[in-house]
Amino acid sequence: MRENKWKTIWEKRVADMDLLEKGDTREIFLELKRCDGYDVGGGAIPYEVFIEQHQRIKKYLSNTESGREVPVESIYEVGIGAGANMFLFEREGIRCGGADYSDSLVNIAGIVLKSKDIRCCEAVEIETDPTYDVVMSNGVFHYFIDEEYALEVLKRMSRKAKKAIGIIDIRDKEKEEDFLQYRKKMIPDYEERYKGLPTLFYKKDFFAEFAARNDMEIRFDTPNMEGYWNNNFEFDCYMYKKV
Repeated sequence: MRENKWKTIWEKRVADMDLLEKGDTREIFLELKRCDGYDVGGGAIPYEVFIEQHQRIKKYLSNTESGREVPVESIYEVGIGAGANMFLFEREGIRCGGADYSDSLVNIAGIVLKSKDIRCCEAVEIETDPTYDVVMSNGVFHYFIDEEYALEVLKRMSRKAKKAIGIIDIRDKEKEEDFLQYRKKMIPDYEERYKGLPTLFYKKDFFAEFAARNDMEIRFDTPNMEGYWNNNFEFDCYMYKKV
């Protein structure tokens, strides 16, 4: 696989350790999200908006489009980053784990999370054992080098998940040109700043075909985070095993 220059960026992320040790839930969570890159692009996203997203993700992970309930007691995150998403799930009593290719972010996650199942590795290297009820990934798939890599990640996610898969913030291939024009408008030196830092876009068919081949139910959702600059260019995807 070609050199991933994005990894260099994530390795430079450091947390305010004093804040992680002494801050309240809100302060810690927002610091984790800042480490995960949500301090760039369109200004800070309010805590309440992130909580609404969390509740929406939990809702769709736990219920199929046909209304079948999917009890969730454990969640594993591919691309766990600094651990912000799992930080909220752990506080709700859900057993969590995850992996990320950034040593810096994994170290931060290890500080704030109770889980001992946090590993630094490539997404295609995640271990399929132990299994979790749900395996999810949030804002990560567009960093993958190509669809072949993404497909291998999906296969591992499917083997690791007992009940469902959730993939959040997927860049929409049908809106690729609109996304690029928007980013260039917002960032005058966009092409220079993001040189060598590609973004991968997907058609919904890529995920629908995977679900069909693996006899899984599937549903798509439109991100609805107020003030989030990528809302109009992304979609979410949830797949459910027929157990």
